[in-house]
Amino acid sequence: MGTITDQGYENMARFLNGVSPPSPYTYIANGSDATAESTGHTTLGAENTLYGSARKAATCSYTALGISTRNAVFYFTGDVTVREYGIFNASSGGRMLYRRVLSTNRNYVDADSMEVFISHSYARA
Repeated sequence: MGTITDQGYENMARFLNGVSPPSPYTYIANGSDATAESTGHTTLGAENTLYGSARKAATCSYTALGISTRNAVFYFTGDVTVREYGIFNASSGGRMLYRRVLSTNRNYVDADSMEVFISHSYARA
């Protein structure tokens, strides 16, 4: 399911009120750490950077009322293990909006690819 981080909630509130609006959350990163999700996380546990796994700009869309999507495809050139991914507002560093930990490791080798598609629905309480 994934977790919206405290940083994410803070930046959404800032944006809605025009207070130091953050850069848009248009980057997806992946990593290999299996530590449980927490709202207090500010980074992935172990962000991948080698063999085509580095953080990249996502294709972002407004889909319908209250729904937005982000999509990125990673093309690997070597062995990469993916266990987590997240949404960020910068190509390096930046603030993390969302983190998801997968139930098992996903292992990729040279010439494999991985597509990350994230759809967020915002609903009224």
